[in-house]
Amino acid sequence: MPMQASELKKYHYFSSLSSGYFHELARKLIKVDLPAGTLVIKEGDPGDCFYFVKKGRLEAFMSTRFGQDAGLSMIGVGQGFGEMALLSGAPRFNSVRAVTPVILYKLMKPDFIELLGREPVFWNVLLKRAEDYTHFNRIKTLQPFILLEPDKMYALMARMTERTYRLGDDIIVQGQKGDYYYIVKSGRVAVLRRKKGEQEAKQVAVLAEGDGFGEEALIRDDPRNATCRAMEETTVYALDKFDFDVILKASYLDNVFSEDIPVDTYREKYVIIDARVPAEYEQEHIEGAVSIPVEVLRRKYTELDPGKTYITYCTNDARGMVAAFLLKNHGFDAKCLRGGISSWEGPVATGVARERSEDAAAME
Repeated sequence: MPMQASELKKYHYFSSLSSGYFHELARKLIKVDLPAGTLVIKEGDPGDCFYFVKKGRLEAFMSTRFGQDAGLSMIGVGQGFGEMALLSGAPRFNSVRAVTPVILYKLMKPDFIELLGREPVFWNVLLKRAEDYTHFNRIKTLQPFILLEPDKMYALMARMTERTYRLGDDIIVQGQKGDYYYIVKSGRVAVLRRKKGEQEAKQVAVLAEGDGFGEEALIRDDPRNATCRAMEETTVYALDKFDFDVILKASYLDNVFSEDIPVDTYREKYVIIDARVPAEYEQEHIEGAVSIPVEVLRRKYTELDPGKTYITYCTNDARGMVAAFLLKNHGFDAKCLRGGISSWEGPVATGVARERSEDAAAME
């Protein structure tokens, strides 16, 4: 049974349409009943129709580099989806799956384009929606946020501020107290570190769009261990320590306790990463652990196997927490050993390990 024009008028999504167009539009809509779990739109497919929801709930999501589903938003009754690909002519940006049984109405692409041409007010409504959608997705797809749940993402967007720096401006200064976490929106940032006894700082990394930085001082509650300087005009998103702790740290930092790790089989189940400097590792480390200092891990995490489960640690908690945060933030299954090697109840070893895992060898 086709939708009645009187029913269509109840949907806020179409409130801007002229009254004379409702009957014609109602005849063009196609009713679709789908069970929970149905993939309605697939990321990368061409856009062929626009949908709006009569009953049920759906989830918009996209795939990460490791094949995980990163949730973007929930879609409920009265809301529409699928218009972005029709407006832009680009492939579907994300996938949409039915969370519950749903009843949808779809409007095929030729009819949707005709609607835009005949109803300029509706066109303006969609353009505003597209701008909001594009802004959300631009931020959501930055690496530090891609795995955040949508409700946390909206909370984060309300709390972040934008800051722009000129060439040569310092965003972070080594030795100062850490109060913000930053994500590069545009531009490039040089990471400079001055070791004890040295006069000049050396460049150790370059950060680009989507890279987050500044989390180590916030997690460890230590002074900044490097200076971050704009290499060109650079815009960053800034999130203060309180919101970083409540939203990002709480989302990306999982802990595990020594008593929860099976001493007899832990080497088969986990890759244990010692996040301290090599000298500390050589003095004493968890038997079978791989030495990957935090700074090495930060640069070369892509060389790790995303199919493995990781436990990170240091002497107590600080560097192990940073390492676990970095890995989980990038889609790895990682936890921090609370209390570090000081709490470890299993076997320990000294010296440089004779046998190196594939993960460690790849980083040497």
